[in-house]
Amino acid sequence: MSDNDYYKILGIKKDASIDEIKRKYRELALKYHPDRNKDKNAEENFKKINEAYAVLSDPEKRRNYDTFGPEGFNKRFSEEDIFRGFDINDILKDFGFNFESDSNNIFDIFGFGQNFDRNQSKNIDVGNDLLTSVDISLDEAAKGAEKTIFIKHVVKCERCNGTGAEPNSKIITCDKCDGTGQVKLTRRTPFGILQTISTCPKCKGTGKTFEKACRICNGAGRTPKNDKLTIKIPIGVDSGSRLRLKGVGDYGRDKIGDLYVDINVLKDKIFEREGDDIYINVHIPFYTALLGGNTNVETLNGDEIITVKPGTQSGDTLVLKGKGIQHFNSNYTGNEIIKFIVDIPKHLTNEQKALIEKFKELDSGKKKGSIFGFVL
Repeated sequence: MSDNDYYKILGIKKDASIDEIKRKYRELALKYHPDRNKDKNAEENFKKINEAYAVLSDPEKRRNYDTFGPEGFNKRFSEEDIFRGFDINDILKDFGFNFESDSNNIFDIFGFGQNFDRNQSKNIDVGNDLLTSVDISLDEAAKGAEKTIFIKHVVKCERCNGTGAEPNSKIITCDKCDGTGQVKLTRRTPFGILQTISTCPKCKGTGKTFEKACRICNGAGRTPKNDKLTIKIPIGVDSGSRLRLKGVGDYGRDKIGDLYVDINVLKDKIFEREGDDIYINVHIPFYTALLGGNTNVETLNGDEIITVKPGTQSGDTLVLKGKGIQHFNSNYTGNEIIKFIVDIPKHLTNEQKALIEKFKELDSGKKKGSIFGFVL
């Protein structure tokens, strides 16, 4: 099995549909599940196919994978990113796997300790992570800023304080799961009689129910809410940067999810950005290009006077060191690169024409004179 190419791991083509991906994943999951395959390499292969499926079954993750390729993707995204939102319980229970078998440490294969979807098997209620985006200017990216965003997330119900019970309503042990928060189902399959364990639908895994449901959240313990947030944009971010705001996602009894904010830096009217460097075109008259002189140039921190060397040609560049953008989470600052554009007048007065003719005469006997590509 290839270590990096998710398409090869699942044995599918790059244009495979989601149904093809799902079908092939199920086939391989059944083949390599540690409950059924005792080969020493089964666990490693099982992890690989789950990693491949976690990425290729998610449109956004798959798009990033196709864009950056195997190596680039793994440099940019951590294992936590790859498996975020991947509920192995919900996926594998379709096969009738018993999560309390001898391999009840199935989640240890992934090496996530108390994280990952082991939370689901232990009835841990973790809120969903959320994703939004914000547009910022190049100036805000260079200097940092505060931006206001609006999100809709799930919060703890204030009336019942997250219990789901109407105040003063008696909370009792769930009679469907006897307080365990889980229910077992035994069924006959082509592979034999298998047992599945799932979250109790009555108490939602809490092991508790109540005599009267909260009239605000109807027993859910949480309610939707629109919020206005002010977030800090750090210096040096660029399009594609992602900020993480801990505990701002959806409410969960055991852990609140996080909010991720994707940054989009808008196109600037003056500067072009490449990494931490910025580029600007500066127009100068042909006589300044010929004789040299001073001219104003815009920077991220205001205008500066620069010196133009005599004989400057269109396309020549000048570097202003340290006048670019500070690298994100670093003290390094990029440069501002000036590209000179020499302006040739389209219309001349008689006096100006006479002066140019004089220049031509003075240059006679030498190689044909030219100014910035224009033969005199």
